[in-house]
Amino acid sequence: MSSFSIISHKIDPTRDQVARKPDGSIDDNDRVEIGPTDIAFAEWAALGLSPPNLERMRSTRLQRIVSQLRKRDYAGVLCFDPLNIRYATDSSNMHIWITHNPSRAVFVSADGYVVLWDFHRCGHLSEHLPLVNEIRTDGAGFYYFVAGDQEKAVAKGFAGQIEELLRTHAGKNRRLAVDKIEIPGLRALDAAGIKICNGMQLMEHARAIKGIDEINAMRCSLATCEIAAAKMRQLLRPGIAETELWSILHAENIARGGEWIETRILTSGRGQILGCRKQGREG
Repeated sequence: MSSFSIISHKIDPTRDQVARKPDGSIDDNDRVEIGPTDIAFAEWAALGLSPPNLERMRSTRLQRIVSQLRKRDYAGVLCFDPLNIRYATDSSNMHIWITHNPSRAVFVSADGYVVLWDFHRCGHLSEHLPLVNEIRTDGAGFYYFVAGDQEKAVAKGFAGQIEELLRTHAGKNRRLAVDKIEIPGLRALDAAGIKICNGMQLMEHARAIKGIDEINAMRCSLATCEIAAAKMRQLLRPGIAETELWSILHAENIARGGEWIETRILTSGRGQILGCRKQGREG
């Protein structure tokens, strides 16, 4: 043994290494992040499927949005639709509830600056997302259930935030794409002299192109759906109610990290089961 050999390391060579899941996310159960469970990762590995790389997919999606903004000479896009928020940020919080209680929004500027408005006291749910530059927790909910008789004042305050972001990141460009917005918010943006453009069109064009990570996400999602449908067939028996059979798909979906099922389509009998499943990141 050389006299220069090191038997007891003074510095741990693994100190800065971070354990990661197969999709590249940090393997830390103390983090608040919705995603595939170990069950799903194990099943995909057994099938020879590659999960999406989340870091790369997030970056690619943001680049697509920015490209569409610059193509149209828009200063930015403001999204309230939960799926567009998810696409732009990979942030997930109460998607189904938010569809009829619009309290979350995201602004993406043409220079790639991202601001996320989350529901109050929910900012911690997105702190792990590297491409979100700011998280704000007030102002995006100006519908009556949340704002009551103050909806105009809340909407005016929100429009002021948007105006400040446009000045900072777009100079004199006042062309803002918006996917969908409550009436008080639309009127407040109009009053601020902001020109509203078709944000849903912009986001659909950005989302139309699929990269390898999105293709991998869809393959994994389909595989999980097939596994859940096979479980339904296994438990199918004479006399079982279709609602009970349908609940099996929900249970298997949740066990693997799925977030929701969008439609209710089930026909059982003669060995046939049809279902429609929706997870989070494929869009």
